[in-house]
Amino acid sequence: MTSRAEHSGKAPVGQPVLRCQGLQKVFQTHRRDPGMRGLLRSFVARETIEVPALRGIDLSIEAGEFVGLIGANGAGKTTLVKVLTGIVPATQGRSELFGEPSFELSDAAKSRLSIVMGQRSQLWWDLAPLDSFLLLREIYRVEKSDFDLRLEQLARRLAVTEQLRIPLRHLSLGQRMRMEILGAFLHRPQLVFLDEPTIGLDLVSREEIRTILSEINREQGATIVLSSHDMEDIENTCRRLLILSEGRLLYDGDLVKLRERLFEKRAIELHLEPHAAEPDPAVLAELCGADVQLLRSSAGALSFAVPAARVQPFLAQVFARLAVRDLAIERTPLDVLVRELFQREGEG
Repeated sequence: MTSRAEHSGKAPVGQPVLRCQGLQKVFQTHRRDPGMRGLLRSFVARETIEVPALRGIDLSIEAGEFVGLIGANGAGKTTLVKVLTGIVPATQGRSELFGEPSFELSDAAKSRLSIVMGQRSQLWWDLAPLDSFLLLREIYRVEKSDFDLRLEQLARRLAVTEQLRIPLRHLSLGQRMRMEILGAFLHRPQLVFLDEPTIGLDLVSREEIRTILSEINREQGATIVLSSHDMEDIENTCRRLLILSEGRLLYDGDLVKLRERLFEKRAIELHLEPHAAEPDPAVLAELCGADVQLLRSSAGALSFAVPAARVQPFLAQVFARLAVRDLAIERTPLDVLVRELFQREGEG
């Protein structure tokens, strides 16, 4: 029987739980001309074509990270997840989980892993979720005491305690997805892949699931890789971004650095105290310097264009020189950043 320590959900911080080098995946398919002639010809001489899905991915993810995986349809996100988790073999390159080759994982390594795909269920359609969870307990060999405690805590946190004994097919989409997440974390995995976990959910359910995932990552140290087309999923949970395009890794870093890379300046709008004197021109000249531009000055409101790397020291200067009542820093949405990145890549 597996002990509780083996299902602690934590791995040493700073230690890679996943790494790949030169990872490539090429699928082979067949192409034929339309019509009966093309069909008959395909029986005699099939034309085989190769479709590259991954083109030399180098990646390392450490224990405790929360990573967002972004890309358009066909970018290779799902293929990357399948290769990294050993579902399909790589055509070329190396991929390891917990120090073992991904396609040759031991049972012990597999028990530290979990995958949730928004359009594919790991639970049995005609069974109540509780029955599915009991089967998962046997599969992962989780001690009954640990399982019961974990089930009670997660069911309460996900607000599905009353639905545990209702057949899965009778639950709403949001309730089914909550059950999927519950099942994925029951055995305290150290590494979790989530592929579109909020697809089709309403705003409230999406926000609740984001909060729960962030708590599990923060409190239990589970490493999470989240793939989603919903940019709010990524922006509100992930501290690191991986952006794929046509099987290539375009960007690997955090959101702040991506904004700095794509947009050199940020717009900062200041509102001064109502009874404050008009800013001295000398003070404004001092604030602007060589790299800061004053965009607008009117009726107690000032607007500056500030280099992204200079925002913090600039604000320190502002609060030391002006009576500021309120301020707003322009925030470029993640979807705009990703679109800009793809556009520049296409131009390059």
